[in-house]
Amino acid sequence: SHPGAASDTGKMEKDERHHLNVSSTGRFFYPLVVETLGLWTTSSLEVLKIVARRASFKHNVSISQSVCHFHQQLSTRLWCSNAKIILARCVLDGTASPLR
Repeated sequence: SHPGAASDTGKMEKDERHHLNVSSTGRFFYPLVVETLGLWTTSSLEVLKIVARRASFKHNVSISQSVCHFHQQLSTRLWCSNAKIILARCVLDGTASPLR
């Protein structure tokens, strides 16, 4: 196994599941895949940079600032979502009580 193997597998699985349905509508499908600890596929990074560039023009900031800010926002949201998933699993199996 190599760094990025899980994200490469995830990309292939998403392609198999969704590519045909999306492309049949005349649209493009770009799977965004990230590993648990934050490793993105190359194609995911390319799509994220395109989105960040567009945001930079909209908000009148440099492209590098926009890319950096965009990655920070995504990372924070992914970590929070992962924490919620882990907590929910702990609560369901009785190893922890829910935080309130």
